[in-house]
Amino acid sequence: MAEELEDLTDEMKAAVGQETGRSTYEVTTQGIRTFARSVGYKDEKYYDADAAKSLGYDGLPAPPGFLGMPIFNPDAGAGARRELFENPFNRRLNGGTEVEPIEQVYGGDVLEAVSRITSLELTQSRLGKMLIQNSETVYTRESDGKVVAKTRGTGLSY
Repeated sequence: MAEELEDLTDEMKAAVGQETGRSTYEVTTQGIRTFARSVGYKDEKYYDADAAKSLGYDGLPAPPGFLGMPIFNPDAGAGARRELFENPFNRRLNGGTEVEPIEQVYGGDVLEAVSRITSLELTQSRLGKMLIQNSETVYTRESDGKVVAKTRGTGLSY
């Protein structure tokens, strides 16, 4: 069926701009320290709250790119992500992710993440037809309502 697809379906076109997922992320001090260590950050501010405060931070700061861990919801089934259209392609790849930090995130923060499809494009690749899906996720701190980060991702289906 995927090879026969000549254009985006009405269902696909209607999915652009729609919310595909909403989840809650916890930013823990243990998560901050683990992430910092795993990516090789050695700056004391990611490990010692007193050192971070002496540098003017409000608490233990999250390193760039760390937005916590999603809280598992067993009632959400296979996940909180909603599929808005039937994808006719079986193979899927991550085409890249960009993180835009906006506000400093700290240990103890709870973030709400809302994802939306921003564009869909059907194109011809050397492997045949390919669907390129771009999406954006906005992370908002629950305590003050501030947007702290945005991520933009590209998914490739063929």
